[in-house]
Amino acid sequence: MKYLLLTITMLLSLSSFCQERIFAGRVLDKEKKDGIAYCIVKVKDRNEGVYTDENGRFSFTANPDSVKAFVISSLGYAKKEIPTAEFGKDSLIIMLQKESTNLKEVVVTAETGKVRRRYLGKKKLRHISDCYQKYGEEDAVFLYADKINKNILKEIFVYITNEGVPNTKFRIHVYEKEPGTNLPGKELTDSNLIVHANTGNEWVKVNIASKRISVSGGVFISVEWIAGHGNNEQALASRKHTSVTDHNGQVLGLARNYGVPFMCHRSSFHTEWQSNMEYGFDIRYCPMIYGTYTYHKQ
Repeated sequence: MKYLLLTITMLLSLSSFCQERIFAGRVLDKEKKDGIAYCIVKVKDRNEGVYTDENGRFSFTANPDSVKAFVISSLGYAKKEIPTAEFGKDSLIIMLQKESTNLKEVVVTAETGKVRRRYLGKKKLRHISDCYQKYGEEDAVFLYADKINKNILKEIFVYITNEGVPNTKFRIHVYEKEPGTNLPGKELTDSNLIVHANTGNEWVKVNIASKRISVSGGVFISVEWIAGHGNNEQALASRKHTSVTDHNGQVLGLARNYGVPFMCHRSSFHTEWQSNMEYGFDIRYCPMIYGTYTYHKQ
């Protein structure tokens, strides 16, 4: 009887494994018919997913009995839900529509006075530790700015170390602080900001002035690990710290005594944020991110 039960268990396991299949597709801009790079293909109602590659292609292995649909999303596009039943043997073409934005009427007036620049956060940051994360995770830090009218975010700087694979790509986001929770709220970036380091141990600079993002009082700026090691979940081990055996791609530098910033973390393909204290992170450390903003002084 014992051997019979073991045999049945093995057959059931094998049957379950055989039921898994690959869901493959390509996500395109509906108007331009170009592939949309690094958009999120997430399993509906589950914290699992994958990113499209630079040409908009993706593949995801799952049991069709447990996965009923995927939700496709990308900044600047309307979300789309695709039932798994629509996937055939060949790659499925998925079209995303540019999201229309209802703009309020804006009165444009000429700015007077000299243009001044200030730092968002602190420029003088010393690299003392490393932030190892995994494919799909996101870290954000709140950077304070003066409460000056019409101050506009100009540049963002992110320090990437030479650990891992520093030239893999990551995405930058800018968020408002959500009242009440003090966590990242409404996203202020309306399109993908995809960047990368070259050799590591360097500041990656992003010019964001054209987005005209207001930073009165401060904003959250985050880094999202979108590419990882070859755009998959293959784990990398640290050369410097043997205890770190599971991370992907680039490694974000950490600084200390940043002026007590507010750091937040979001796990892979999750929607909710956790503060650094909830996540068990040392409040004295934060990602090495800062920015500049401009305003007109009369």
